[in-house]
Amino acid sequence: MTRRPSLPTIGLGVLVTGVLAIALVYAALTSAWASNRVRVSMIEFLEARFDADVAIEQISIALVPRVSIEGRGLTLTHLENAHGGPFIRLDRFSVAGWPLELLRRRVSVVTVDGFALRVERGSTRGGRSRGMDTHDVTIDEVVVRNGLLVIVPNDPRKLPLRFELQEIAMSHFAFDRSSPYRAHLTNPKPRGSIDSTGQIGPWSTLDLRSTPLSGGYTFADADLATIRGIGGTLTSTGRFEGVLERIRVRGVTSTPDFQLQLTGQPLNLDTRFEAMVDGTSGDTYLEEVDAMLGQSHILAKGSVVGEPGAKGRTVSLDVKVDNGRLDDFMRLAVKAVQPPMRGVIGFDTAFELPAGQGDVPQRLRLTGTFNIQRGQFTSDAVQDKVDQLSRRGRGEPKNEALQDVMSTFGGAFTLRDGLLRLPRLQFRVSGAAVDLSGAYRLRGGDLGFAGTLKLDAPLSRTTTGFKSILLKAVDPFFRKAAAGTVLPIKVGGTVEKPAFGLDIGKALTRK
Repeated sequence: MTRRPSLPTIGLGVLVTGVLAIALVYAALTSAWASNRVRVSMIEFLEARFDADVAIEQISIALVPRVSIEGRGLTLTHLENAHGGPFIRLDRFSVAGWPLELLRRRVSVVTVDGFALRVERGSTRGGRSRGMDTHDVTIDEVVVRNGLLVIVPNDPRKLPLRFELQEIAMSHFAFDRSSPYRAHLTNPKPRGSIDSTGQIGPWSTLDLRSTPLSGGYTFADADLATIRGIGGTLTSTGRFEGVLERIRVRGVTSTPDFQLQLTGQPLNLDTRFEAMVDGTSGDTYLEEVDAMLGQSHILAKGSVVGEPGAKGRTVSLDVKVDNGRLDDFMRLAVKAVQPPMRGVIGFDTAFELPAGQGDVPQRLRLTGTFNIQRGQFTSDAVQDKVDQLSRRGRGEPKNEALQDVMSTFGGAFTLRDGLLRLPRLQFRVSGAAVDLSGAYRLRGGDLGFAGTLKLDAPLSRTTTGFKSILLKAVDPFFRKAAAGTVLPIKVGGTVEKPAFGLDIGKALTRK
């Protein structure tokens, strides 16, 4: 009689068989064969989605606690631009999810450590992703750390724009829809941290520049000293929308300690701006800048663009100020305990700061006109000379009631290589007018001007006593047109200690 196996024996056999089956399945899924199969499937999917050559150096599979695919060295290279190298590179990545969800192309989480994305120049690429309408992938969460975004300009002569991406996280990600994101990155210049949240997508994988993007940002503790020649700590917040190659930005900035390193005197600077940013080049077009420097209102518009072969960007602006405070601008430009002059200033100028490594005051270029009303010098010694000039010009040299006389300035100017040139500077006080031409050097404050002094009174009335009697003989010599006296003069010294004098040579030759 054949003896039947007992129930425990059957159970043990089933258990052993099950364990062996699980072991075989585990061994198969974690084998080199399975890893290679997954690698081939991933390459096929990515090549179809991005229309690119895809390479993966290494793939491994883990099944506990859930299915996890670990990989290294993933690169994507455009088919028609293979010489330019990969436009996407992942150093290390992980894809994790539950088995049934993975079969439906749904992933729980993708993490990437070490990432580079090149948004490349070139025209929009034609075609469409192959076979993606019904078999695309969805990802519950994507986390990317230690990334680099390189924006390559359309003009190959311009240098790429680089952004360090500390961390980017997206949820409910799919190529065919918009996904919420949060990002933390470092702006290269001025150096500072940017935090941003918003929406990105749907993804135009055949032309990444056309991918929609919107959201808000905070640019905190940006160190302006990373731009040679200026200083201060800038904070900015704003909103943006558009596509990667054309983003409209509206925002505000605050710099409570803005300064030129030339003088080192901080001043509050607040701005409100609207701009268009070309993500393919990093060029920015400022449609409106409304700023307050100290208590002076400034309006500007222009651009911040890269130049062929130059590191950095050129700032070109049209700047206008009406009824500004002269001492606000003097504080930036003149190194002194107090501004050498106060008054109301208006100017209209073309502002250009070329790309380069030199100090801002040396690189800055200005061309424009200005006027100063109700000007008064803060130095008692200088203001006393102005008061005395007004008294003599009116023919009242002993009239001590004429005190703190207001001055008026105006003229055209250019600034280049740290030298302010004034081809015609007009200075007016009651009873006297000065027409000068010359230059002022920002570093050092040196003055070098020559011109004419016109007085309402004849020369003999600029003084009293015996001198007045002697000078009556030469009054006709210095009288011209409607002016009582015309004298050739020169101005030297520095802004803090100007030196006024008669140009004897011109006076004797009557030129």
